[in-house]
Amino acid sequence: MNKKLLVLSAVLISSVTIFSVSCKQKEAVKESSSGQVLAKINNTEITLSDFNERLNEYPSVAHGGTLDLETKKGFLDNLIVRELLYQESLRTGLDKEKETAAILEEMKKRILVEKLFKKELEENIKITEEELKKYYDEHPEEAKAPVETRASHILLKSREEADMVQKKLKAGSKFEDLAKTHSIDTGSKVRGGDLGFFHSGVMVPEFEEAALKLKKGEIGDVLETRFGFHIIKVTDKREGKSKTYDEAKMELEQSLLKKKKKEKFDNLVAGLKSKASITIKEDLLK
Repeated sequence: MNKKLLVLSAVLISSVTIFSVSCKQKEAVKESSSGQVLAKINNTEITLSDFNERLNEYPSVAHGGTLDLETKKGFLDNLIVRELLYQESLRTGLDKEKETAAILEEMKKRILVEKLFKKELEENIKITEEELKKYYDEHPEEAKAPVETRASHILLKSREEADMVQKKLKAGSKFEDLAKTHSIDTGSKVRGGDLGFFHSGVMVPEFEEAALKLKKGEIGDVLETRFGFHIIKVTDKREGKSKTYDEAKMELEQSLLKKKKKEKFDNLVAGLKSKASITIKEDLLK
């Protein structure tokens, strides 16, 4: 796809999703007659309600702020300019071009699928207090704080340095002393490499995975991450405490909602597939 068409696509997308007020054409003009007309661009009207609706998408307004008159005028001018560009694109027949029509069709599909998702998977799913309490009782593992690991590490610039320090550890040198002497992690070296307690999702994945595999008091092999070469020692582990219903309520509600959405989505797709005629030529995939 050429650059000119990509630019056109970006303009159309921004116009449709953020600022455009005129895709309705004649129907829009009829419907807008009930509102005060703020501006008219050829045969397309922008009512005050249209303008205010778009204005509510402005970041500061969305967060409860207000705009001065000059900013509102600039915002309106933006709407007018985009409407003029949209009308010009229709006048020159850009919407009829094959590649442009394909872009618009793809946009239409995305918007309608998103609308269907919202209608079927969000608006129609409700969770009662009774359901939530039952879920809490039946899923105690989800109502626990995550397991926490306490680890220390020695961070080195090269594998050669890491191997040298590893040999000293095996020869009986104290981990804390070597961390203070050799680690390039200035934040933890003064504490003998101690990183404190952490739970899943805090450390980089490879570090976390290696630490979770180690038992209390165990030192791991040299590990490379984007920060350098680590030697990890796990110094403590503690199980997460069980949360009360009130403490766990919000997280459990999101978890139950996610499961309900997936179940409803799976049922929706299964139902659609059972009613549809679908032919796949798997040989072409090769």
